[in-house]
Amino acid sequence: MKTEFVIVGGGLSGLYAAYLLEQQGKDYILLEGRHRLGGRIYTEDKFDMGPSWFWPDMHPRITQLIDDLQLPVFPQHDKGAFLFDKHENKAPLRYESGYAGSPQSMRVADGMQTVVDGVMSKLSSERIICNTKVTHVEHQSTTQDSYSIVTAHINGESQTIQARQVIFAMPLRLLASSIKFTPALPKQVQNKFSATATWMAAHAKFFAVYDTPFWRKTGLSGSASSQVGPLAEIHDASTIDATNNVTNSGKGALFGFVGIDAHTRQSAGNELIKSLAVKQLVRVYGEQAAQPIDVKLVDWSQETLTATDADKNAPSAHPHYGLRDVKSALASVYQQGWYFAGTEAAEENGGYIEGALEAAEMVITQI
Repeated sequence: MKTEFVIVGGGLSGLYAAYLLEQQGKDYILLEGRHRLGGRIYTEDKFDMGPSWFWPDMHPRITQLIDDLQLPVFPQHDKGAFLFDKHENKAPLRYESGYAGSPQSMRVADGMQTVVDGVMSKLSSERIICNTKVTHVEHQSTTQDSYSIVTAHINGESQTIQARQVIFAMPLRLLASSIKFTPALPKQVQNKFSATATWMAAHAKFFAVYDTPFWRKTGLSGSASSQVGPLAEIHDASTIDATNNVTNSGKGALFGFVGIDAHTRQSAGNELIKSLAVKQLVRVYGEQAAQPIDVKLVDWSQETLTATDADKNAPSAHPHYGLRDVKSALASVYQQGWYFAGTEAAEENGGYIEGALEAAEMVITQI
């Protein structure tokens, strides 16, 4: 195969890069390792197992994209009391002043996957190839031409694609550990990529789904913080329809970030974590929490197309993202037609959905 651009990674950044290229009438092929598109954006039954919030006051790109796709949105439910789960054998402390985020966090009515689906609908499906893992990228040049040979396993079969430009829209640390470059990336760039923590990769999200959001009837927002665990931070995750009512089926949900470290989670196993999480919800929200109609758990540290072993150690604070500090070392890499997107490459909004769009936009502008 031969094309002008190869995009490696079918998360939102890769898809948005494809969307921008498509608008310009450029020839491209997008390669995605999973059987699905969206990367860390992953929605099950309208519940966002990956990122779920965006902030219009801070994030103009994703806000504009959602508006352009005409997707209904609603504010994160935060009306009611906030609970502080401090002791395992005592009822949680209740704060009537509640938990109101500032600026207001927003959600997409049917989940963030609808953003992915909306962008996909703007693309030529024949240009997108899933179940494809890129293993090697080699730059070649002659006196008349410069291009790269991308080696990939497509449905298990090795194939090569010739491209003038390659856009890597994937976590930088995963990129450094999974793809061989010829010539090798400068050592400073390799070190930077390997040291860049992958956003969300150390975390796990747990959902408990109920017939109704029963906690609201007792004046609770659904938000809670815990020093006991296993869930460290809990929020109302009930889905709504476009008219801002609870879904037609009447279901509510609570979601929490699992506070146990990735190594311990892996040793404990998902089923034990699920049972402990439900037990915690009963302690915090009462006996009505004991019988969820469904539970969901996604541990991103165990997703091999997101996380590396190094990502099992969560950073203590929001990482410093962007490539500004290796700009000079990247000059020769850019000359070879290799560019880097993904939210970890974003200078201003790294670690947010906004960063995925920012990085894609930055690369396409640079090209």
